[in-house]
Amino acid sequence: MKKFILITFLNICFANAQSIRTYNFVSDTDDASIIGEVFNDFHGKYKKKSGGVILQQVRFLDDVTHRILYYGDPENWGMKEKVPQEAWSNYINRMRIHRNSGKGSYTAKSMYWKGGDRDKYKVGRQWLFKAKDPSKYAAAYVKFAKAIEPIIGERMMGVGKIEMGDLNGATHYTVFYGENMQDLDIMADKIRASKAYQEFVKTNGGSEILVSYMVRDLIRL
Repeated sequence: MKKFILITFLNICFANAQSIRTYNFVSDTDDASIIGEVFNDFHGKYKKKSGGVILQQVRFLDDVTHRILYYGDPENWGMKEKVPQEAWSNYINRMRIHRNSGKGSYTAKSMYWKGGDRDKYKVGRQWLFKAKDPSKYAAAYVKFAKAIEPIIGERMMGVGKIEMGDLNGATHYTVFYGENMQDLDIMADKIRASKAYQEFVKTNGGSEILVSYMVRDLIRL
């Protein structure tokens, strides 16, 4: 019965999965604040029909300093109002002046997301990996995430399937958000010491982590 409920829950999650598009880039320190202004000017005026867009700082990932992450309902994608071509061109041109493309951009489909206090928990640790058995991994992850909710409180976590991107064979991502790097380290120790984590390791079908890095929300719209 429990297995049937979990499968049903997973089917609901996947059926309502949000699309994710991340665009990595490199920016000098002096240009970062200008990029924030350009990003806020455009996306603060032109809102998405669903989901949102986030400007993030990236650390511990070679040749990447920032990324822009779009997320939303694939059946309700795009802007609420038509963006004039002049406004779009102006946004793109202003951004290009202050950034260069970075490695590791990708598109993905969210498979599970536990929401929380995004205003407090802005720093995330992300992993890209190969899942040996994607269905088994997803089922084990959802069970694991539900089990550790009393430990993590209003912190966020999620898993998703990579759709496109040159990521050295990565098939999925996971992400976990905390208050800062110290908070992430403390929570990681608590989670790894839990029975839920030990069960997750035994039942997820196996995986190979290819890269991990840190992200920090700068502007969320």
